[in-house]
Amino acid sequence: MSLAGCGGGTAPHPAARPNILLITIDTFRADRIATGVAPAIDRLAASGLRFTNARTAVPLTLPSHTTIHTGLLPPQHGVRENGTASLAASHRTIARLLKDAGYRTAAFVGAFVLDRRFGLAQGFDTYDDHIPRDPNASERLEAERPAGAVIDRALEWFDSRRSAEGAKATPSPRPPAPGPFFVWIHLYDPHAPYEPPPDYRGRTKTPYDDEIAYADAEVARLLFRLRPSGVLDRTVIIVAGDHGEGLGDHGERTHGMLLYDSTLRVPLVIVAPGRTPEPVDTAVSLTEIAPTILRAAGVTPPPEMTGRDLLTVRLKPDATAARLKPDTAVVERTATVSGGSVRLQPDRDPDLYSETEYPRVAGWSPLQALTDGRWKVIRAGSATEVYDLQNDAREEHDVAAPQAAIASAMSGRAVAIHAAGSAAQPAIPADAQDRLRALGYVASSAQPPAGTNAVNPRTAIGAWNAFEDALSALNAGRPTAVAPLKALAAAHPDASVFQTTYARALKDAGRPIAALNVYRAAARRWPTDATLIHDLAVAAREAASASAGPLAESLRDEASRADQAAIALDPQSAPALNGLGLLAIEAGRPAEAARSFERAAAIDPNNASYWTNLGNARRASADTADAEHAYRRALEADPEYADAANGLGVLLVEAQRPGAAVPWFERAIAASPSLVEAQLNLGIALQQTGDIARAADAYRRVLSAQGAPQEKEAATKLLAALGARR
Repeated sequence: MSLAGCGGGTAPHPAARPNILLITIDTFRADRIATGVAPAIDRLAASGLRFTNARTAVPLTLPSHTTIHTGLLPPQHGVRENGTASLAASHRTIARLLKDAGYRTAAFVGAFVLDRRFGLAQGFDTYDDHIPRDPNASERLEAERPAGAVIDRALEWFDSRRSAEGAKATPSPRPPAPGPFFVWIHLYDPHAPYEPPPDYRGRTKTPYDDEIAYADAEVARLLFRLRPSGVLDRTVIIVAGDHGEGLGDHGERTHGMLLYDSTLRVPLVIVAPGRTPEPVDTAVSLTEIAPTILRAAGVTPPPEMTGRDLLTVRLKPDATAARLKPDTAVVERTATVSGGSVRLQPDRDPDLYSETEYPRVAGWSPLQALTDGRWKVIRAGSATEVYDLQNDAREEHDVAAPQAAIASAMSGRAVAIHAAGSAAQPAIPADAQDRLRALGYVASSAQPPAGTNAVNPRTAIGAWNAFEDALSALNAGRPTAVAPLKALAAAHPDASVFQTTYARALKDAGRPIAALNVYRAAARRWPTDATLIHDLAVAAREAASASAGPLAESLRDEASRADQAAIALDPQSAPALNGLGLLAIEAGRPAEAARSFERAAAIDPNNASYWTNLGNARRASADTADAEHAYRRALEADPEYADAANGLGVLLVEAQRPGAAVPWFERAIAASPSLVEAQLNLGIALQQTGDIARAADAYRRVLSAQGAPQEKEAATKLLAALGARR
């Protein structure tokens, strides 16, 4: 493909083009730079351009990174919340444009929220998103891997690249010369919950800062490994936060609900060969990273990327004076929305727009913010706040009343940008509506958008903090989560996330029927939420397992219909496909189950539980070779996945190779000591090898385990057959 097809322009000769290294660090507040918390990044900032007034377009991981990679605001690219939408292929990313221009591209991400299914993998030759999952919560967006694991994978890629360059130096009819690279590395660690590695606990004043220190140390390790090769001398390095963290400012502990600068302002550092180090105080946006990278690579950005080249942005001598003109100057400004910024007349620095649609999950008003560098407006429905950032950097004094003209003018410009896209739920296709009606379960109406009188999340942030406390207790398996979630669900009937999390708490507390009733009520209220409908199916399946006779059959049928409805709403719902597979296994239909598990694993190949379920279904169908393949794919996704190791051991025992099975069972037990089934299988394998003493010990460990009545009954019989004492 020609560069003209990539947005126009002619790239310089490959040897003259710089490498690009983009490092994004999740949940990184701007005020942590130059404090000693992140010394490696401080050194980078001192050697390059440090942007002291950079802001994100949205304080959420996926939409913010989508903005970084496309140069577009959320209303333009359409990804406005985590996990609810994927970037359309029609939007060109940095990786796509650079790949077409001859760059080698690779990405290494630290969290499931940036999984390839959400669209950011386009254009990357390598997209490393191997994030281990909790088998009981495989779709939880907070699944992550530590910075050290991400950097290890990136360094492996760099090592392989150097090997390729070495091969190039050897006479050969091949290989082609590796071109310049574009590498994106994402570190998730500072995101809540703050759980730094043991060596970093207590290094700073807070666990949050400890996690920043850890991420910074891993950045230092990466740069230390790359520096001797000289590659950094030819590399543009960009380090940015994707959003900040509230840490109690304005009552917000984390991020996503409010639009104050504690969560909008982020660190941004650019180090480019030959550029003089200096601080840049001009207000800039993360939308401007994409066009900056492309121009540095000699690729003309496509027309929709309207952001400035940050390597040429400077604080103009008259900029401060311009911002201090009478307020009527602000009123006279007009705006047109184009791509990632707002073009202003007359020619001045662009407004910076930010938004959050996340409050909708609580039934509250979404927010929009706009700043011109001095003034900042925050909108919540019909409510408007105005802050003078020059004199009130902490946004403690709302001056909307005395600055009514500014409030009106800037609010109007924010409305224009927000209106360029839609946060409303898309209409359900006619064929999906027909399927839903045929199932007799889910209605076809969508949830209405929040009105102008919806609750301002600023006034309800205390309830959100209470919810986050309860959610932490729930994720930790503490029964104390049920009562506060019940109270929140009762007090906020319009909050889908409160209702469904309360239902989950009931299910986890062993009350599946009560959970099912809450899910049913929520499904009637929010019938187009595929995740909610699947969660209902899980509760129905668990309720069926705790029931008998016609009631159990009715509940299994409800679970099946609910998962089918979820798939009608979202054909890419891997959890719902997995749920249908589990129901088919329970019904003794392994071939049907395997088809569902295959589809789930194809959608989410990094999910070890889907591959393990597929292995179990194929083994039940006597498809030994394919079962082994599925188990091994599970272990590629998660080497510590005990059920897959146990499955491989079972295959070996069935193949009359018990000696070869023993290490697999031991591996499963080491990874999950509570997997009683593997302990029983270990005893059987040892017994078949003739190691009776160790087999008896394995059976005794089964008998001393918690629960597992079937395994205990089998162990009792096997011990008796050995003539051994319990």
